[in-house]
Amino acid sequence: MKTTNLLIAGVLGALAMAATAWAGPTAKLASGVVEGEASGDLLVFRGIPYAASTAGQMRWRAPQPVAPWTGARPAKSYGAACPQPHLSDDPWAQVGPQSEDCLFLNVWAPAKPPKGGAAVMVFIHGGSLIRGAAGVPLYDGSALAKRGVVIVTINYRLGRLGYFAHPALTAENADHGLLGNYGMMDQIAALKWVQANIASFGGDPKKVTVFGESAGGVAVQLLVASPAAKGLFIRAIAESSGGTAVGAPIRGVPISAEPFGVTWAKKIGLTDPTPAQLRAAPLAEVINPAGFVNAMVDGVLAPQSPGNAFRKGEQLPVALMIGGNSNEASLFRGNGALAKPALGAAYPALLEAVRAKGPTKAGAEADLVTQALAIQPSRYLAERQAAKGQPAYAYYFDQVALSERAKQVGADHGGELSYLFGTRIDKETWDEDDSYVSRLMGDYWVRFAKTGDPNGPGAPRWEPVTKTASPYMVIDAKPHSTDPSTLDTQIKDAAMAVAFKAWDAAK
Repeated sequence: MKTTNLLIAGVLGALAMAATAWAGPTAKLASGVVEGEASGDLLVFRGIPYAASTAGQMRWRAPQPVAPWTGARPAKSYGAACPQPHLSDDPWAQVGPQSEDCLFLNVWAPAKPPKGGAAVMVFIHGGSLIRGAAGVPLYDGSALAKRGVVIVTINYRLGRLGYFAHPALTAENADHGLLGNYGMMDQIAALKWVQANIASFGGDPKKVTVFGESAGGVAVQLLVASPAAKGLFIRAIAESSGGTAVGAPIRGVPISAEPFGVTWAKKIGLTDPTPAQLRAAPLAEVINPAGFVNAMVDGVLAPQSPGNAFRKGEQLPVALMIGGNSNEASLFRGNGALAKPALGAAYPALLEAVRAKGPTKAGAEADLVTQALAIQPSRYLAERQAAKGQPAYAYYFDQVALSERAKQVGADHGGELSYLFGTRIDKETWDEDDSYVSRLMGDYWVRFAKTGDPNGPGAPRWEPVTKTASPYMVIDAKPHSTDPSTLDTQIKDAAMAVAFKAWDAAK
């Protein structure tokens, strides 16, 4: 009898220990079990590795599968951010610890997902491809996930670690043609991870939307234009991404990526380096932001500049939502001169036409920069997606937080993010209008992810872009769909004509 009691006590003790060890919710992945946290009606998993470390001799290599683990791996804190310089104290730049072992993602999921699985939204952060991280508090996915979707935020390699070409690496060709766009390789690896594992979090891998802002929005464009991303998502949202991005080829034409890599290597004393010598370069030198850092035309993942794929109808057949903010010129510190190369010979007449419309808070030059580099090129991509027979929606975000209205001339670049994620940042204060816009925007984005149509009960009608019309939704305290003006179309046509020439020259 004593023996039996001891056995029972032992079993109960083992169960108690197991309950303690796995106190939080778990998910079984292809690589092992992860243990997250319950947060109200959500399950939250942070710092899940979707690929192996890219340190050492894995630097400037395609991401590799993560090594399987045994037991339950804790997933309660964000993984390290990818290495980057400290260039800003803004909320979106608060990335925390950094490491070349940085390919982590985070998941917010409904504790009770709908039958058949919840729609999934995968976020790609911005930061000019040199800064940012998935674990920035601004990108907390709780408010969106509470609407019944699974939210995933991802890290990807940045700066020269993420976008770099050199003849030595090209000659080595260790990854069979995967060169240059290491950050894009990471994004595709993360989307493949979602396809393989998201069902374990209650998500439906057949209902994936990829969304991103600024450089993350351009990344979305690149994915929509990439044959390698086919089947990884069915909807895309590009915020503040423009539509005229030009990708330089890795080698060949006068303006190509390899010479920039050669110049950088020589500056740190590597005149004719081997791949191993390049990979051994000090991290501080690699993340120095000086020099060329951009996505490039690699012939595999990115066969061409993203907008050029839309131009030729070679983009993926996915639903698209795209737009920008009313003061995108803030990204360029109001530099009106940037509109000159963007519009070519049409610039003087268009500037005068903008001035003739009447004074604005930002001024004619800043307004023209916003329209020429962001709003109208985005509208062009929406038109091209509609021409392909896909759902397409364009927007213009124009809400400024109560605490910022007296000093801002419009919604700055990135100003929509706290509204979308419902995360008031820094010392930002909101009034009822701000709270309304945040609820409305989150609802629009989530409905689009669920159905391909942002419209729903209680929300102002958002008219789609079609083959014959390209209205856009003004998102502010009085949201409404409106048609573009004749001047809008003139700016769009001029900007795209310049982009066409740049894309053709980069072949």
